[in-house]
Amino acid sequence: MKFHFWYATLSVFYLALAYVLYTWLAASGKLATFVPLGDFVLIALATQRLVRLFAYDSITGFIRSWFDEAAPDSFAHTCGSLIGCPWCLGLWFALVVVFAYFATPVAWYAILVLALSSVAAYLQLLANWLGWSAEEKKRAVNLSGFSGPHP
Repeated sequence: MKFHFWYATLSVFYLALAYVLYTWLAASGKLATFVPLGDFVLIALATQRLVRLFAYDSITGFIRSWFDEAAPDSFAHTCGSLIGCPWCLGLWFALVVVFAYFATPVAWYAILVLALSSVAAYLQLLANWLGWSAEEKKRAVNLSGFSGPHP
């Protein structure tokens, strides 16, 4: 198995950053021991929306394209791999969102907007699924030759 210097470096950096942010929150008295369930759901939805935004959405495609032609063992290629991996990116954004949530009340509004955007996307997916399901059922009925109830 090949050792990837930049993957290891970013992993160590992530751990160091998490430690520094935790230490700052604890020292400033902003670190809570409890997160209400509603806030937890908002944080999770906001994190999911940021991951979706950066890993898949077309509006941030220009950012992903910066790393398209990077050399395989370069820092740029590693960043491109990170952006392309929703599980990896989720760790980074979760750290950022959780830190922002504890650090400043202003972040709550951004978290709320991102969470609402995520819920709106899920509602759209549900509406699409219901529409496709209804259309599929109509096609199945038409193919079966059923002409409806007769008086």
